[in-house]
Amino acid sequence: MNPIPFADDPVRGKPISLAMGNVEGLDRGQWLSTSLVDYVLQTSLAGKLPDHVLIGSSNCSTYFHTYNSKLRNEDDTHCVQQMPDGLQPYAESRYRFISAACYNSHFFVVDITFDNRQPNVFQRVNVFDSLSSTARRRATAVLHQVQTFLSGFCFYKLGHHQSVLQDPDYIMQMAEFRHCPVQTNGYDCGLFALAVVWHLLRDKDIHPSVFTQAHIDNFRVALRHGLSSNPGWATMDNIACYFPVLSMPAPPPPPSPPAIEISPPSFTSVGDAQLAGCGPRSVEVANVATERNKDAGPGMEFGPTEEPGQEQDPILDYEDNYFQDIFSSKGVVFGTVDDVLVAINEYQESSGNVLSTVRTRGNARTFVCISHANCPFCVKFGPMPKQEGIFYKPENCTIRHRGAKVVSSKSGKRFKKRCKELLRGIVSDVAAHKHGPPTAMDVMKTGVHKKKTHLQYYQCYRGVREWKARKEITDPMSFQLLGPYIERFREQNPGSRAVIERGNDNRVKRLFICPPFSNEALLFVRPVASLDAAHMKSEWKGTLYIATVKSALEKIYPIAFAITADNENGQGWDWFLRNLDAGLPNLTIAHYRVGCAYKLFLLQSDRQKGLDEACKACFPANHHCYCAVHIRRNVEGRHGKKIGALIPGLAKTTSLPDRDAKLAQLRRQSPPAYDFVKDINPKQWMDSAWLEDDTLPPRYGVRSSNISESANSIERSGNWLEAIDGILKKMSLRIQASREEYERKTGVVETVYPQILDRWEKGIGYRVVDSGGDGQKYSVHRIIEGNTGSNQSFTLNWVDGVCECGVWQMHGIPCVHGMAYFRWRNDWTLQQVMEQFVEQCHTYDYEQKLYSGSFVPVCMDMLQPDRTTLPPDVKGKRMAGRPKTVRLRLRSRYSHRP
Repeated sequence: MNPIPFADDPVRGKPISLAMGNVEGLDRGQWLSTSLVDYVLQTSLAGKLPDHVLIGSSNCSTYFHTYNSKLRNEDDTHCVQQMPDGLQPYAESRYRFISAACYNSHFFVVDITFDNRQPNVFQRVNVFDSLSSTARRRATAVLHQVQTFLSGFCFYKLGHHQSVLQDPDYIMQMAEFRHCPVQTNGYDCGLFALAVVWHLLRDKDIHPSVFTQAHIDNFRVALRHGLSSNPGWATMDNIACYFPVLSMPAPPPPPSPPAIEISPPSFTSVGDAQLAGCGPRSVEVANVATERNKDAGPGMEFGPTEEPGQEQDPILDYEDNYFQDIFSSKGVVFGTVDDVLVAINEYQESSGNVLSTVRTRGNARTFVCISHANCPFCVKFGPMPKQEGIFYKPENCTIRHRGAKVVSSKSGKRFKKRCKELLRGIVSDVAAHKHGPPTAMDVMKTGVHKKKTHLQYYQCYRGVREWKARKEITDPMSFQLLGPYIERFREQNPGSRAVIERGNDNRVKRLFICPPFSNEALLFVRPVASLDAAHMKSEWKGTLYIATVKSALEKIYPIAFAITADNENGQGWDWFLRNLDAGLPNLTIAHYRVGCAYKLFLLQSDRQKGLDEACKACFPANHHCYCAVHIRRNVEGRHGKKIGALIPGLAKTTSLPDRDAKLAQLRRQSPPAYDFVKDINPKQWMDSAWLEDDTLPPRYGVRSSNISESANSIERSGNWLEAIDGILKKMSLRIQASREEYERKTGVVETVYPQILDRWEKGIGYRVVDSGGDGQKYSVHRIIEGNTGSNQSFTLNWVDGVCECGVWQMHGIPCVHGMAYFRWRNDWTLQQVMEQFVEQCHTYDYEQKLYSGSFVPVCMDMLQPDRTTLPPDVKGKRMAGRPKTVRLRLRSRYSHRP
């Protein structure tokens, strides 16, 4: 007996008593308690361990915190005096520490070899997890606790104590996550951990096939029977015979234990009498269904599969009397769809036949057999007229199996797809009965016990994540944080405009946020501000208003946003634009071009009537343009897609003859559409209008408000607090990423340079004639080769940057005629042209200045609810707005040519 004190050691420590209540936990479908695991380890390994092997308790994680708190206190003289003598042997030899650790309702094994005499104290750290896909995430926390524990009990005052304590990841540098047998349910992790410990102590190589789920199933039954009759039955000799690698002779069968009452499952189990009428192959399939495929996921046990070289199954043809007995003999009625899926899962496990859902509509389900090639089996469930519940409908159903046996897919995708329908109800059930938040492991266990469904860990994890998202969306407490959030944002970002309005009943009505750097950023973007609004998707509804601009690289840059409780209307737009005017004075600065009758910034939006009137009231000196995409959609809705396809060409052409030709074509094809288009002022959507009125500001190629539609889709699915916090955080991340990406670049941006180079090359095919005599105006004629080409000529003023083609003044980039003039002079290089005649809003210099400013985001953990603000009133009916995210689209006119 080793005298070294060790934390609650189940082998060398005090004897652990056996509670018969823990033995009942060995019944099928329940997980083991930590005390039972420790008891089995103590009784099976006591007196058979070398002195250099230490077996840790499964409850060590709790003991770490209680005892190590004393070790950290150097004033505890009793502890300091007692430990050095007891720990002295750990400085003289190499030790091996093995523990079946329990963390977050799951067991896994850590195998550590340490030697205080070596520079690196940890010689080997192996981790074995029966849910190997999640080992690293879960084992990291326990390895940190083991490191803290060993530093106090084995390294204390021995040289490695401080270095191990100061580096929490010291043990992780040596950690290896080894492959081991994988369980196919959510409750056998304790038995898998015990089996791994026994194989490690026998120096057996651990690999995924060293034992299987079938061995664990047999051992669970034997352990329950043995401990019920004899508490000392769990010796190593009795246990080893249930694992083939340990290869020990089988012990005599234990006497039959007293019967333990087992609660009946939610659906009738399969009896011998039922199996007798299942056809010639059903009994065999039911017997081998427990031999689970270790590579398949939990619950995907489809029966035996053929090994290479074996004969294939013969073609089967039999009536499924088992299904008849369960579903049609008594006319079973199900309360919900979940009950139907549970019954189908039980049928699959018992019969070995796999069913797939092929049709889903409301509470109706249709299942077919995929275990046999071209199997005619098909059953239907659905609600009966004027009756409650879901019934099996035998009419038009075929319950006969025919065809060769199909080797089932190991991925189990069909099973996972059907389990998704059960998952939401299971997570809600766990959340309703558990004091704390649900975890993935809780969902796995509840699915096994209550729904008889084996869910995979990642499915449960995603279900819990979805539940948390829904809970946050519908949480009314989030509105009590809106006021403190706005106030703290103003404190951390001086100069910002953040406003929140509440009604007389203290319900939130509106909020507006404009970061402090947005006003300065307006000087370094294309001077076109896009306005748009969209409905919020959460339970609390609301409308999100947003104003965005485009950078030199055509990136979306939000400058301000707001959320209101009512629908999109003139009152909401008026409130938003007045706050926008107060927060961004640079929106109304004068235009730098002489003769322009409007302010520098042009406002772009859809043809919403309330927005149009609000722009005239709040920004009377700014030119207001309409989105050409919305005009096209209006024409398509009234006159069809073929007519709507003519609208983009009308909007972007800068040639007056070309515009007149397109209008004539529109008039010939659809006179009503022509009348609709003619009623819209061309100055508000056609590029050709800039040729007739040179007092208009340029649009810089921005003809749509889609940039705002893209921006307001960033955060629309959460509540109000999540929406504003999500938008601000994404803005901060994008600003930092863009700043790092463009900080070392110079000159014209990469999206504009190819256009300039192409026009420079094409300019060689033009002839330049001095037409003004003042050295400013020139006529540019295209050289015609052969019988093709155009003989049009355009006059430009290279000093003012104006050409009759309209491209130069519309985009701020010299057109092909301007490039022809610069080449004709022969004293201008391409680099000089880009530096002097391309507007600065197309350069990396403006892009760097744009992202030079940022803001300080609000930390949500620092906020305290005001206890007064109430959610908005959502009784009103929402107006029609943005289409659904998943919608039925019209058949494409190109569908015959996929």
